[in-house]
Amino acid sequence: MILNSTTDLKKYISVAENFHFPDFEPYIGKAINSYIRKFAGDIYNDLADEPDDTPEGKIKGQAREHLGSAVANFGYFLFTPYNSVMMDGSGMSNVQNEQRKNIEWWQLNDIRRELLRSGHESMDLLLEVLDSNPEVFPEWTESFGASYNELIVNSASEFEKHYNIFESRQTFLALLPTMRLVEDQYVRTYICPELIEAIKVRGIQGNLAKAREYCCKAIVAFTIAKVYDEGIFNVDASGIKLKFDVLPNEKVQAPDYGRPAEQLKRAVSKQLDNGTQYMKMLKDLILSNPGDFTQCANPLMQKDTVKFNVYNTQGVVGL
Repeated sequence: MILNSTTDLKKYISVAENFHFPDFEPYIGKAINSYIRKFAGDIYNDLADEPDDTPEGKIKGQAREHLGSAVANFGYFLFTPYNSVMMDGSGMSNVQNEQRKNIEWWQLNDIRRELLRSGHESMDLLLEVLDSNPEVFPEWTESFGASYNELIVNSASEFEKHYNIFESRQTFLALLPTMRLVEDQYVRTYICPELIEAIKVRGIQGNLAKAREYCCKAIVAFTIAKVYDEGIFNVDASGIKLKFDVLPNEKVQAPDYGRPAEQLKRAVSKQLDNGTQYMKMLKDLILSNPGDFTQCANPLMQKDTVKFNVYNTQGVVGL
């Protein structure tokens, strides 16, 4: 396994030589279940053995290091509430003596925030390696990478072109449900399914590529507008990122009054305007180049206007 001893743990976290590793060991599995499995499945078991020195082995070695760091930090984050507590048949008590005392609550919170931040940072680096090397990690690619290939904006790098998410794969994954909703709400009701499938094909050029770009820009803008007020993201002028250092007992919410709320409202309105403008550009592109958009008879999903004729009957006006 990647973490087998205090020596292994010391590669990623500063602990003393006399640290009792068996006390920490149960939290390795807890960290995997709570933070790793939902994004990377059984990757901890897949990378358990030290890789060889081949090019593929070196890539696995990078993934293994990032995974070890993520599990160590997340595991110790989960372990910290119990680190100075003794639990036996008589109950629970703090471990304390004349030479040492427990740290202050604010120090513990600062340490736990840093453990969370470091764990998520390592997790992002791991996901980048997995995402960039599908031939080395085919099982992960089939199980996880393919889960968002069905979308038009199907990668963190694609999203990053249109709005800064600090290259965070976890932020991108957190945005996936909203992107699915946006695609259904704004794109699938606007252009035909055949055209959607055509612009999802890799390597397209010309006006199809332009149509894809407008769609991507609109989806990103509408997505940002929807998540601005959820409170789980750090949002500022430089971009958007998940709040990785929020502790479980802390409440997260967006500002609901005063100047911050007004700024948030203007930001949402701006992104909605941006998305609407890109959809208009998409419409103009399709109408100006009908020969490039023959995937279906009605690419813009336009409904024929039904004309009602008024006619007179004996004493009755009918439609």
